[in-house]
Amino acid sequence: MEKTKKAPKHKTSEAGVDIGAEIKTRRLARAWTLEELSERSGVSIAAISKIEKGQSSPSFETILKITRPLQVNFVDMLDGNSSTPESSARLISTTASDIEHYHTDFYDYHVHSGALKRKAMIPLQMTVRTRDVPPPEDWSTHSGEEFVLVLSGKLELHTEQYATMTLAQGESCYFDSTMPHAFVSATDEPTEILSMCLSIKPFEAAD
Repeated sequence: MEKTKKAPKHKTSEAGVDIGAEIKTRRLARAWTLEELSERSGVSIAAISKIEKGQSSPSFETILKITRPLQVNFVDMLDGNSSTPESSARLISTTASDIEHYHTDFYDYHVHSGALKRKAMIPLQMTVRTRDVPPPEDWSTHSGEEFVLVLSGKLELHTEQYATMTLAQGESCYFDSTMPHAFVSATDEPTEILSMCLSIKPFEAAD
């Protein structure tokens, strides 16, 4: 008996934004092929295609890599908002209802300061749910530097070039985020961390 194929389940934000569709819309607006976006982002053609079709759940860092050459702030994309108004005074507060939420198989991301456009850094509260080291293809890598502070629980930081580092509540680390890395909860409960991702070049100019 022939099985009925299920329609792809697209990854959406809590605001109801179809992330794959948003990426495709912005790519086509620039008249870029999948190959061109792949070359500019460093993400494989196959991976981008699956994301656009809703056939995979990309990590936060993968989305950052793809949106950077498109000159789209990740938070703007979650909001379905492509506008990036200039501002001379940088001030924003985030209430509980303003926090954007994004989920992967390993982490829950809680994005703060979402209304502030063209940010050089992205402040995140992360819930590290996994107690097993993610497979190498799911390790994070993105331009710039990252600061991590453990809010509760105990964190294992796995990196490509250093021995595993264990951080308790109140402890922190600062590292080059171009180095592949992954987070693991070292307790029976999820670990909460504050992550500040700083991009040296938050918006790369298109050719």
